[in-house]
Amino acid sequence: MFDRSKFADYLADYKRDFVDVTWPEEKHKWQAVQHFQDHWEVNADDFAGMLQSALSNTGNLLTSASRFPKRMIETAAKADPEAVRAMFVDLFDETTDLYERVDAFKKAAETVVPRPEGRSHYQDESAITTYLWLRYPDKYYIYKWSLARDNASALDADFSFKMGDYANNLRDQLTFYDEICEALRSDSELRDLLKASLTSDCYPDPELKTLTIDFC
Repeated sequence: MFDRSKFADYLADYKRDFVDVTWPEEKHKWQAVQHFQDHWEVNADDFAGMLQSALSNTGNLLTSASRFPKRMIETAAKADPEAVRAMFVDLFDETTDLYERVDAFKKAAETVVPRPEGRSHYQDESAITTYLWLRYPDKYYIYKWSLARDNASALDADFSFKMGDYANNLRDQLTFYDEICEALRSDSELRDLLKASLTSDCYPDPELKTLTIDFC
């Protein structure tokens, strides 16, 4: 549960700025998803090449001035494509618990991703849930602890996100964002704004999960 009055205020601001501010700056999220959907093929003979192509439109979603998860996972795929293929097969196995999959991917990266001593492999919960969102954009959201915490605080939500409590945080964020998503989906004006903005290279986002990520 969260404060619907506060949510309405944030939503009004979001809709006001959507066309002129938000969409020009954030359209790349929807483009990244569609590009991944068009290029992902887990059984590709050249797995490393396929992965590089599938992730090529992610931009700052998987790269920043201090984080390089995309570069590191692509380096690993070139060095040991079958090991990285197996990591993604397991991550995308929807019969297994979400946290268990994320944790297994993170642990596998410790041994599979080649890196200079002391350097991070950058395959953290944020990067791993980005892969999940790219693969299943009608179900998942990108996890960022600080954003989940701040959203819960801003909306007076009944969720408490504690640093380092990854299992509960991941599951609670999914539940919390699903509630926000449902509220966004009930707003016909917002749906119309998105529909009018989408171009052919954008994922249509029928469940508004990517929109929820952006709103949060």
